[in-house]
Amino acid sequence: MPIDENCIISRYVANPFLINGLKFDMRVYVCITSMDPWRIYMYNEGLIRFASEPYDMAMGKGAKYSHLTNYSINKKNDKYINNVNADIDDTGHKWSFAGLTKHLEHIGINMDLMWSRIYDVVIKSILSIDGHV
Repeated sequence: MPIDENCIISRYVANPFLINGLKFDMRVYVCITSMDPWRIYMYNEGLIRFASEPYDMAMGKGAKYSHLTNYSINKKNDKYINNVNADIDDTGHKWSFAGLTKHLEHIGINMDLMWSRIYDVVIKSILSIDGHV
């Protein structure tokens, strides 16, 4: 089928990094205040959103609570755990960046390297639209 509109194609990551057996994504907030020159700010906080069931590739991609991290989907699962205390930010299926940082430092992840790679992806993503805006 011919594609006659803009779209994004991405490869499914079949062997993702998991936390407590769960897939997760990072909701990173970026503010652009100028495009000439580029002035880009990234907020220090954001959201870590988890799938609400353990990741198991054998279950197939149709197992939405295992493969998808979107809150609007996972909140419908009986196994979804709300975080009801902002002071405990690394429990439930939605964490803060601070909660993620605590967890990753505990397991020996180099946070400076991780954030440097995230900054790099943010900058490259924004620069990819430079000729279109």
